[in-house]
This record gives sequence, C-alpha cells and structure tokens, in this order.
Amino acid sequence: MNEEEIELGRSYRCHPIGFEECVEGEVISKMTNCAVVRINQCEDIDQEQRDDKSNMVVVKYSNFNPS
Repeated sequence: MNEEEIELGRSYRCHPIGFEECVEGEVISKMTNCAVVRINQCEDIDQEQRDDKSNMVVVKYSNFNPS
C-alpha cells in the first residue's frame, strides 16, 4: 500500500520492522515512508517484542496488507 491509502485512526494488518509475524494495529501517525502503529493484537512469538516497544511500532507503507 502507499501513504495515500493509509488512514489515521484506522486499524490494519501489517508487518512491523523487527517482528516475526503480522500484527493488527491502529495508525496513529504518518511520516514520509512509514507510519506509527499502536498494536492491538499480535502473535505469541512477538509478544515480548510488543512489550519492549510499549505497543508502538514503525511500519513501512509497503508492509501494510490491503483489507
């Protein structure tokens, strides 16, 4: 996906930098090449990573999954 397709406040499935699997989360901020996402749900394998990041991750626009 690209920046124009991503809406603030909407939830998406995406693959954050440094995570093994996709997560589901809400876009809270957009930047030039990526967005800041608050994680709502993730796989067990990434739970520790989620906790370390305080539920906030950076995701490249190309790593968002279309609905």
